[in-house]
Amino acid sequence: MIDEAMPQSAVSRNPLRLVEVDQTFESIAAERGSGSSERKVQTLRGLFERASQDERQFVARLLIGEVRQGALEGLVLEAIAKASGLPQAKVRQAMMFSGNLGEVARVALEQGAAGLSRFTLRLLSPVSPMLANSAEDVSAVLERIGEAAFEFKLDGARIQVHRSGDEIKVFTRQLQDVTERLPEVVEWSRTLPVREIVLEGETIALRPEGRPYPFQVTMRRLGRTKKVESIRQELPLSSFFFDCLYLEGEGPLISLPYQKRIEVLSKTVSASSLVPRIVTNKAEEAERFLQGALKAGHEGVMAKSLIAPYVAGQRGYHWLKLKAATTLDLVVLAAEWGHGRRSGWLSNLHLGARDPESGQFVMLGKTFKGLTDEMLHWQTERLTMLEVERDSWTVKVRPELVVEIAFSDIQESPRYPAGLALRFARVKRFRPDKSATEADTIQTVTTLFEKQRG
Repeated sequence: MIDEAMPQSAVSRNPLRLVEVDQTFESIAAERGSGSSERKVQTLRGLFERASQDERQFVARLLIGEVRQGALEGLVLEAIAKASGLPQAKVRQAMMFSGNLGEVARVALEQGAAGLSRFTLRLLSPVSPMLANSAEDVSAVLERIGEAAFEFKLDGARIQVHRSGDEIKVFTRQLQDVTERLPEVVEWSRTLPVREIVLEGETIALRPEGRPYPFQVTMRRLGRTKKVESIRQELPLSSFFFDCLYLEGEGPLISLPYQKRIEVLSKTVSASSLVPRIVTNKAEEAERFLQGALKAGHEGVMAKSLIAPYVAGQRGYHWLKLKAATTLDLVVLAAEWGHGRRSGWLSNLHLGARDPESGQFVMLGKTFKGLTDEMLHWQTERLTMLEVERDSWTVKVRPELVVEIAFSDIQESPRYPAGLALRFARVKRFRPDKSATEADTIQTVTTLFEKQRG
């Protein structure tokens, strides 16, 4: 549709206004029935005809989900609070219960605090998840939050389970309703000794001996929407829970300290359905627990403050994750210009592994994570010296700069030439001491993938 709508030249040089773009998108989304495709194209063409070349490219990339404009959810929430004159905490809490930035913004600006107060925890309506920051090691965790609950970090799919009487809903961390795909979870929920509850946990595919399958196996199962019962017999999912946000007779628990929520959880859910956990302030004990999680085939551990309430997003350092990251030395093939506070700097790196047979480099993905301001400045200067070609968004470079990349695992991906991609890739450091001929090979990556699959 975008290609069909793109005109050869611009009619107007007047800058587009955000309201115009928003109204156009809403108009396109509302089109239904016979001839709707043609009407959508015409509407979009009308927008493009009034746009500059840069505006067209931005809108086109926005429509296909390729824009990283730097305004993370937290920054937008701060903007909503500032524009409405409301406390940030009130806006964030509303977002936690709504899950819809546009809805929260409209209510904040039009109805103020009274409007936001209607956003509360409701059974059968998903709550935006609390997230974790990374920590280097056990000592760093204990230094930051002191005595903590350490839990196995399962490499499965995060789920939120709501029960209200006989009705049960299961949501993903993206707030998607996947109830029909997880009959095991629904059946298990009906066995609970309460009729109203909201739980958080992980569902994961386990091998017969109890070790986890690779993440993509769990996601492949979760992605099945047809013949669920047959795939369930072939690949059953196991679920383990780590938090309780609501309980019959108690009401919402999100404002309670984590330790209190765990006490409620442990009284309601059997031990066999709980994520393995210890509470300690001793580094040696926590390290043994971490090594036990890794030995069992899991990602690592989560460390959680015992006194923290439940707050959506990555607010502070109440939850920290510890994982054993694998690293590869890869070559930078290109970089994309950053947005927001990274505007003017080369940010998102295109990463490649060496193919000794062809002498070329095989792309394995992109990352902008792990880059400090100092690293951004250095890589921009270095990569522009290696530039061979550019367009409005990307600078292609000679494959000479080696960078050490940490990642959690390798997954199948039809998007890249080797059919593989790094998951949760992040930059650890640049390796100007290494030449591109010393970078890791695609054969090494393939071997790691096969080993990971078991």
